[in-house]
Amino acid sequence: MSPMSRPPIAYKYIGSSVPYLKALSLQDHLVTRAATASSNPINILLLLQHPPTYTAGRRIKGTEDTEGRKLRALGAEYHEVKRGGQTTYHGPGQLIGYPILNLLHYQLGVRSYVEHLEQTLIQTCKQFDVTAQTTADTGVWVKNRKIAALGIHVRRHITNHGFALNCDVDLRWFDYIVACGLPDKKATSLSLESPSKSEVTVDDVIPAVLQSFGAVFDSPLDSLRSISPAMDKEIDQWIRA
Repeated sequence: MSPMSRPPIAYKYIGSSVPYLKALSLQDHLVTRAATASSNPINILLLLQHPPTYTAGRRIKGTEDTEGRKLRALGAEYHEVKRGGQTTYHGPGQLIGYPILNLLHYQLGVRSYVEHLEQTLIQTCKQFDVTAQTTADTGVWVKNRKIAALGIHVRRHITNHGFALNCDVDLRWFDYIVACGLPDKKATSLSLESPSKSEVTVDDVIPAVLQSFGAVFDSPLDSLRSISPAMDKEIDQWIRA
């Protein structure tokens, strides 16, 4: 399948403080729609930020009364979710990407899809003169410091969950967890790793992520408002509800 024959990817930034469960319910809604669409599929990249939130993946389910209680006492949300991985943090200053893609449209399996996400983040970091790479551990790293986390879920070839790229996030939130089950590793951010040591905000990073995502997935990107004004309005209403 050539890039010209692939459906475009519609992107939308849905907010700077979107509650985690609201974003999760929106993803579930869009996945169900994509899985049952008979024609004109719309592949979407949702971009957003969450308020301080810890999530636990499938590997450590059942920690609601122990880990959850401790982390909620800090003023954060805590949720067990269906994605892969262990405990991670989401919060202001971190760009979240939730792609709702039909992998068949891009001739990707799950492993190659993850590799595409990794390369998208690596290329994004490169635009800020930060050299990042993958390692034997999940995510994207600057040497032994984690700059981006990945955790995905795939149902009937449709993806959800996705990636979290640290821009100017307060890294102290990571001190309260063993992030992704790696006690000897620390988190970092584009602001900290930037050669100029200047602040790199989510607003700075969004255009870079979009450029890298389109290049790596070899597919055109356009705003959801341009591709489907009706769906764009529906998502706005969903977030406000």
